[in-house]
Amino acid sequence: MTEKQPQTTRNGEHWFSYILPVSIIAGLVALLIVMSGHPTEELQPIIPQEEWLNVTAGYLIIAAEAAAAFVIGAAVLRAVVSYVQHLLDPMTRQIDYTERIRLRLGHMLNLGLEFAMGSDILRLAVSPSTGDVIILFAIVLLRILLNYFLEREIRSSEEFCGPGDYVPPLE
Repeated sequence: MTEKQPQTTRNGEHWFSYILPVSIIAGLVALLIVMSGHPTEELQPIIPQEEWLNVTAGYLIIAAEAAAAFVIGAAVLRAVVSYVQHLLDPMTRQIDYTERIRLRLGHMLNLGLEFAMGSDILRLAVSPSTGDVIILFAIVLLRILLNYFLEREIRSSEEFCGPGDYVPPLE
């Protein structure tokens, strides 16, 4: 009788694991549909120093986007190099290293997305428009979705390989 309750909880978690991503994807599609139907409107300047603020924020936006590009590019390069280094390893060791590479790449892509979201927030702070707010909301939803799947991958990898600090044995 006690065995049925964990199964029920597990089934609830199973359905929730499908409902959350599907609802976020549906929200993203709805945002894109709304965005395509409405032209963007810009607000009029409020403060006299807004031009100086726009220039300063513009440089910060460029720096944040460059940081995002650097982090993502470096992560992809590191993943490819690590994968090539372990390409000729025995299969069990290769699978372990591939899991570690995937998780590391996922974490670094998440960090790159954080920088990209920071640049979008700065862009929104300088010239807020309806379109910019909708785009930022879509990016936040996308980040939530990516974090959700990354967390699922980490959990399944821990079940497969052990805790996150697992280091495959050298043969």
